[in-house]
Amino acid sequence: MEGAVTNTLRGCMEEYDRAVRKMAAKLRPGDGLLGFGRDPKRDPSHMDFYESVGEAVGQMAREGLSPEAAEEAARYLMTLYLEEEYHSLTQPMREAVQGHIRPLVPFLAPETARELAAWYARAYPRRLRLPVQSQLLRELERRANGK
Repeated sequence: MEGAVTNTLRGCMEEYDRAVRKMAAKLRPGDGLLGFGRDPKRDPSHMDFYESVGEAVGQMAREGLSPEAAEEAARYLMTLYLEEEYHSLTQPMREAVQGHIRPLVPFLAPETARELAAWYARAYPRRLRLPVQSQLLRELERRANGK
């Protein structure tokens, strides 16, 4: 059963997906090619989503989370990029929001952080990691060691 934490984050994602689908439906052939027309990758909905997830996670962290709620939110954001039900234009931001997991790491139980770090290291081998993913992995590993 999903908790309130996942429902909040899922709400952000579903609103983003609706906005992207609406924007994509209005695109004309060639939009975004060679800088002409509306570039769907530059639509404001992408940053709106990123910021809304950041605000939601920030609010959760300020209010304090149980280790279980922090784990729920972290797992949701870590695996969001795997979901296939969302528009393909949302893929880059579904990975980018993984950076918002970082404020949740101190709330995780060390054992959970260890498990998540091991999974994350397999999901994102060193050669494929972006800086935000490397930072998150380092923080998970530090938390796994009780820091």
